[in-house]
Amino acid sequence: MATIVNKPFKDRYKNDTFSSVNFTVKELVSGDPIDLTGTSIHVQFRYRCKTGSVVKDMEIGTGITLTDPTNGVFTIDEFTPIVFEVGEYYYDAQITFTDGSIKTYVWGTFKVLQDITTP
Repeated sequence: MATIVNKPFKDRYKNDTFSSVNFTVKELVSGDPIDLTGTSIHVQFRYRCKTGSVVKDMEIGTGITLTDPTNGVFTIDEFTPIVFEVGEYYYDAQITFTDGSIKTYVWGTFKVLQDITTP
């Protein structure tokens, strides 16, 4: 069994670049990385609550990169600009393994703040 990690992001400003974020999925007891080779990873950002409107939907090749799959590392890729409404957002990363099992190992929140200088 792996650790389910709450990883809140730093606040982000509307219209800025969303910097990439790396994750390492590890076994709870041993601390060994979980091999992500052949998996699919699905991440959604939702507005205001865990069941709110989906504002960004990403998978491997469309916003998610398997950075080092044998060592359990994946990345939410950088994107520009953040065009979300000002407010709080929720996300999680759902991983589907080759045996068909689905696990959520990471989730969190972040805020989008109003910028002052606009493009």
